[in-house]
Amino acid sequence: RYARYPSSPTLLPREKGAVVAPLSHTLSNPYSTCAILRRMSHPPDIVHHGLEQARLALWAVINMTNAHLRPLTLRRSLKRRASGRLKQLEIIVRRLLTLMALALTLPAVRPRTCLTPATPTPLPEGTEIVTFPAPYRFALSGRVQPAVDPDASGLFPGSIRASGPVPAAPFLARVSALYRVLEAPDLYAKRLARSLDRQRKRGDPKPVALPMASAYRLRPELGAIATALPGLLSAALETWDNSS
Repeated sequence: RYARYPSSPTLLPREKGAVVAPLSHTLSNPYSTCAILRRMSHPPDIVHHGLEQARLALWAVINMTNAHLRPLTLRRSLKRRASGRLKQLEIIVRRLLTLMALALTLPAVRPRTCLTPATPTPLPEGTEIVTFPAPYRFALSGRVQPAVDPDASGLFPGSIRASGPVPAAPFLARVSALYRVLEAPDLYAKRLARSLDRQRKRGDPKPVALPMASAYRLRPELGAIATALPGLLSAALETWDNSS
């Protein structure tokens, strides 16, 4: 009269009460690691998807600090937190641009012609030359960071804890520079490809991309991209020592 169903497997004492998610739910979860890796199965897809995620993360930093309103000052704690996130984005964007640059085929460089420097035109009497500070430029290669952060507190014993707002201009310049790079990544990738080609011809050592220890703080998809980038760069640079 009644249908017989197979009995459930016996669970160990430590497994009793454990909730196991069904397989269909795991495969349909868009934020699972398997789903993220399936969407990014090829390096070009990873670069395109990574740039899109970097743009979203940059907009999150802009909204967090109201950078679009160009404030004069920022709270010290807010600036420190936003600078940490911005530094992560800068590292990821540099590595994505490096992947793009290594995939480019550079045309032959035309020799430069020596031009005779023009004679400067004398200025009218009483005219003064006004110089403006150069805008912040996004470094395509990693730079050596200063050993001491001027905004950090408690670096030295007996020092007075810094407090109060800090100027927002240096932070806004970094945001603006990264925004310009994300608006035209192909242009900066070509520039970086020329720089890498010159380094390779000089016999410089192969660039090395270390794993990001703070990738777990990023969004799932951006964190997966940051975790995969060191391995992809290592594979793309396998022929560095053999080429001339």
